[in-house]
Amino acid sequence: MGSTPATRTSYHHGALRQALVDGAREILAERGHDQFSLNEVARRVGVSTSAPYRHFRSRDELLAAVAEQGYEVLHQCLERAATATADAGERLLCMGGAYVRFAQDHPDLFVTMFRGQPGLGPVGHESFDVLLSAVVEAQRCAVIPTAPSAELMARSVWATVHGLAVLSLRQPHERFGLDEPAEDLAARTLSALLGL
Repeated sequence: MGSTPATRTSYHHGALRQALVDGAREILAERGHDQFSLNEVARRVGVSTSAPYRHFRSRDELLAAVAEQGYEVLHQCLERAATATADAGERLLCMGGAYVRFAQDHPDLFVTMFRGQPGLGPVGHESFDVLLSAVVEAQRCAVIPTAPSAELMARSVWATVHGLAVLSLRQPHERFGLDEPAEDLAARTLSALLGL
């Protein structure tokens, strides 16, 4: 008869949930989504294969928790970038660079956040709101055009830097004749988009 790891009983309720999220992130970073299962996460964490079901009803529910953690980290990155400068235009460029840097530093989170999720949760909306506030301020200061609306402008900025982030993970930018660091490329692209 096989034995279960002794560490199984050492997790209290909240710690096991976070350990499962951390274990999922490790597997995602090593092998991606195609090689991911709740049973493998349980083995990685050192608990029985039934233990994850106390916190997550399915693989997708665990992936949603990983995505939520990703939005929390992204929100922190954008907040830091937003406070890095008092210049409203420069703030947007810093935030664009921070977005691309987040994707490069946390590809497991980035890919999971945008892989089949039903939509943004509260933390995802907070991340967008940081960008939206920066756009509103830049328009108020007449640093960027006041048309289109701030929301449409913020969505355009997000889509632009998201596309750059995806490209930076899938293909070296050099393939497209863009041989500068991704953060610099994000700043230069946003500068052109926003007329900065």
